[in-house]
Amino acid sequence: MKATTILGLDFGERRIGVALSDTGKTLATGLTTLDCRRQPDYLASLAEIIREEDVEAIVVGYPLRTDGKTVPGGKTEAVDAFIAKLETAFHLPVHREDESFTSQMASQSLKARGRKKRGRRDHGRDKAEIDRVAACYILQDFLDHLGTVR
Repeated sequence: MKATTILGLDFGERRIGVALSDTGKTLATGLTTLDCRRQPDYLASLAEIIREEDVEAIVVGYPLRTDGKTVPGGKTEAVDAFIAKLETAFHLPVHREDESFTSQMASQSLKARGRKKRGRRDHGRDKAEIDRVAACYILQDFLDHLGTVR
């Protein structure tokens, strides 16, 4: 049986942070950030990652309120539409994982690593890095829960 991985995504209308698990499905690592404005066919980029990394499932950060409930409209509808695209395009299981505070945790984590604030021109690069790290948090939460179920 071939070793497979799990793909983690932090969906945003401008960028999608991408993380990947190890084949043991215990550790999430940031892979890349897709810029939806520069790569309007981001599904092709995801298809290449899925094929090259032998992805068996996808985890998408899902917006929940602090009480754990979903709020109809806005971001929830956008994420639901994104998940429907993934299911149709890749025919893989797509899991929703609470994304609460992942961007803030990613930002704090990068600051704690001594990341200096760069100029205004680098704002997009900073956001891309935050999105990639947020995807790691989303995927790691899923993997940690998966480990307790095994």
